[in-house]
Amino acid sequence: MKNRKDFFEPIIAFMVCTACITIMEGIVGMLFFPDQEMGYEAFFSPPIFGFCSVLFGFVTHSKKELSVKQVLVRRGVHLLLIEGLVLGVNYAAGAIFNPLTTWALAAAIAVVFVVVYVVLWLNDRRSAILFNENLKRYQQKIMEAEKAPD
Repeated sequence: MKNRKDFFEPIIAFMVCTACITIMEGIVGMLFFPDQEMGYEAFFSPPIFGFCSVLFGFVTHSKKELSVKQVLVRRGVHLLLIEGLVLGVNYAAGAIFNPLTTWALAAAIAVVFVVVYVVLWLNDRRSAILFNENLKRYQQKIMEAEKAPD
């Protein structure tokens, strides 16, 4: 079961990231650049940013159990890497924003980051509840089988 989770967790994170990035790009674009038209190449940026975000997420992985402080520090580094990527790519592409737009973009990236982790947490919580319910049913079956006369 652990290998299956290790395989699907980055895929789920990529899908959630890409969806949130697409929504965020649409909102930020409508607010700050309503007259700008984009070509079809714009469809590639959400999955590329999503892939890089998931790839950068490996800074949060550890073979040993991390303390809450260690997790928060690693997630902070993860967020800084993503912020640097998005702002750096925009700068490299020649997009120079005024300070308000830069702060709005940075805030939007942070909101997407939090939303992705909340969605992943909700998914893990749902899986844990389902697992615990199945475990209780299994334990009840075992106890009933032990009580049954032979």
